[in-house]
Amino acid sequence: MAAGRLLDVGCGHGLLLDEARRRGYDVRGLELAADAAAYARDVLGLEVDEETLDEFVESAGGEQFNAIVLADVIEHLDDPSAALDRCVELLAPEGVLCVVTPDPSSLTARVAGARWWGYVPAHTYLLPRRTLLELVSARGLVVSSDVPLVRSFSFGYWLAGLAERGGSLGSIVQAVGRSPLGRRSLSMSLGDERVVLAHRVPPIPAPTPIMSDRGLETKVHVVLPAYGAAATIPAVAQEIPVSAADRALLVDDASPDETSAVALRHGFDVLRHPANRGYGANQKTCYVRAALDGADIVVMVHADNQYDPALVADMVEPIARGEADVVIGSRLLRDETMAGGMPRWKWVGNRFLTAIENLAFRRSFSEYHTGYRAFSVPFLRSIAFLRNSDEFVFDQEIFAQIVASGARVKELPIPTRYFLEASSVSFWTSVRYGLRTLTVVARFRLDERRHRWPLLRAPAARLQAPASSDRPSAPASVLEG
Repeated sequence: MAAGRLLDVGCGHGLLLDEARRRGYDVRGLELAADAAAYARDVLGLEVDEETLDEFVESAGGEQFNAIVLADVIEHLDDPSAALDRCVELLAPEGVLCVVTPDPSSLTARVAGARWWGYVPAHTYLLPRRTLLELVSARGLVVSSDVPLVRSFSFGYWLAGLAERGGSLGSIVQAVGRSPLGRRSLSMSLGDERVVLAHRVPPIPAPTPIMSDRGLETKVHVVLPAYGAAATIPAVAQEIPVSAADRALLVDDASPDETSAVALRHGFDVLRHPANRGYGANQKTCYVRAALDGADIVVMVHADNQYDPALVADMVEPIARGEADVVIGSRLLRDETMAGGMPRWKWVGNRFLTAIENLAFRRSFSEYHTGYRAFSVPFLRSIAFLRNSDEFVFDQEIFAQIVASGARVKELPIPTRYFLEASSVSFWTSVRYGLRTLTVVARFRLDERRHRWPLLRAPAARLQAPASSDRPSAPASVLEG
């Protein structure tokens, strides 16, 4: 049986609250329509306030909820960003925000055009899927699910909607809907409304941090995207220069092993994703958390120990001196990759893609496919990296953003380290990655003429640090894992 406190913003007649109550939640609702609120209170016996979200926050007195629902609400608001801020204030640690809203960027909406149901006067803002995810993630929430809404109606109801838009075929469709077949229930998604679940996941501080604040004006955070890295974390901890940064945070992408527990024991703060989301999604969490927690420079070190952690200070120095916005650790600047164990097919693929990317980007970098990178946080705030892919091609998309923004890039030579426990991307995964890389460079060149690629436009959120810290003590269950 579920437990916890649930707030439904724009609860209507209270049907969702009534069901949640039956499932064990302590429920409360907000509803501005007086008739609907009265039904929820008088007929269903629910606690429903006729207040705006802002008014409720003012009167709640620090009250927090384990789950907050914004179902078909955010598109009606004058300030969706402010509403998300209020929800974060009301959300308890480990709490979940559920947003359901129409997606104007969906294929259905684009095909329907002006006839799409989402284009109505009552909808003030329609947020494309990537913009919604960006706004949610920029507030430090971690997305666990992003799926199309599935609706359940009679077959006749579906057909009636189709008939309204069916032109000359409408009468035929209506006739089918009035037949016995039209009374059958049908559950399906049109793909034009999204359901997003996002969690407030505070980082867990290590009992004995491997790094501490050095007292310097420039704050450097090391971030470690990790998945199944329990075996390699001790070596990373041993090699990383503890005086080179002020904090080390490992983001565990829902590993099946003891990655989080091992990381905590070796001094890394840990943030564990509620669900596996991918390498790109892991980087998004790393950079958002660093920006929100006060970093000026962020260095990505892989937890699988494929890149030498001892070089952190070298990666930071060009940014700290004001000479670069981005530093890339290149395995091909002094090409000793074969001696370091890189398979020949990977070397060939890396060289080929790098040559194509240099042509498309009009640059002369030695490598685009390294995972050792450092960024100034002001630069990260200036690009829409939260719109990037959750998969490996995130790395190439952020390179497109680096080039488009005119960022200053410094390359540093780094050794190549391949071994059993390090990253072992399969051949066919690499082929898919290569094809997606080619798609990135093609879209980059097309955008030079048409300016339609959202990834190269200004971000919708600026990653401002919150007023209060979000670092509670570590749960015993994680420490003992």
